[in-house]
Amino acid sequence: MENRAPIENPSSELEIGEEVEPPEDEQQEYGILREYLVTIVVCTIFALFVTTYVVHPMTVPTPSMEPTILVGDRLLIDKFTIRNGFQAGLPITPIHSVERGDIVVFKFPRQPEVLYVKRAIGLPGERVEIKDKIVHIDGNPIDEPYKVHSDDYSYSDRVQFHMFSGDFKRDNYGPIIIPEGSYFVMGDNRDDSADSRYFGLLPLQNIVGSPLFVFWSYEDESDAYLKSSLPEILGLYAERAFYFLSRTRWSRMGHVVR
Repeated sequence: MENRAPIENPSSELEIGEEVEPPEDEQQEYGILREYLVTIVVCTIFALFVTTYVVHPMTVPTPSMEPTILVGDRLLIDKFTIRNGFQAGLPITPIHSVERGDIVVFKFPRQPEVLYVKRAIGLPGERVEIKDKIVHIDGNPIDEPYKVHSDDYSYSDRVQFHMFSGDFKRDNYGPIIIPEGSYFVMGDNRDDSADSRYFGLLPLQNIVGSPLFVFWSYEDESDAYLKSSLPEILGLYAERAFYFLSRTRWSRMGHVVR
């Protein structure tokens, strides 16, 4: 009978319990996928941290701060500097306390999920009064070069109607004393602004930050912010894409907000 050499089986050389190494190409593919996954997770965490504690984008839908901020301005909000001023500040970091004339972004007291942007006018401990559209602080009129009035008529202190309250005084208000931890804020477009004259004082803890600059400005329709249904929103985005070049306010790109 012919003797035949035994067939070699490479796997027979493995000891019991020893792991089989995957092919080199599979190891490389797994390494690439793992790197992609780690990168996505790290970038997501970083983006969430930045938008929560450092900067955040915001769209301005109403004309209450015109001409300083226009309808359709997209702002980058500094969420760190002011918060660092009224919370336990970190060492060697920028700190800024709210001063008169500062523009602040805040959670609307009656609807905290909505952000508003106004200008700080009255500070804690001050006496605020409005007489015929002129703001008085502690009995003295203040200079406000940033404000505008679209209505020349000055209403008396009689009761008038407003969407936020049926009892408000647009052109004559107060006097009131601002308690600690609160601010009196107003829009620069004084006759078309829902502000502290209507919703009351702004609590310090509602302040989110302050606008840095305009990163994009698009000439939206005045009622664009009222569109809420899916077809309306899709139509709005399609319109912005179609008119992107002609309706973008290129001159406002990078405009510092003050």
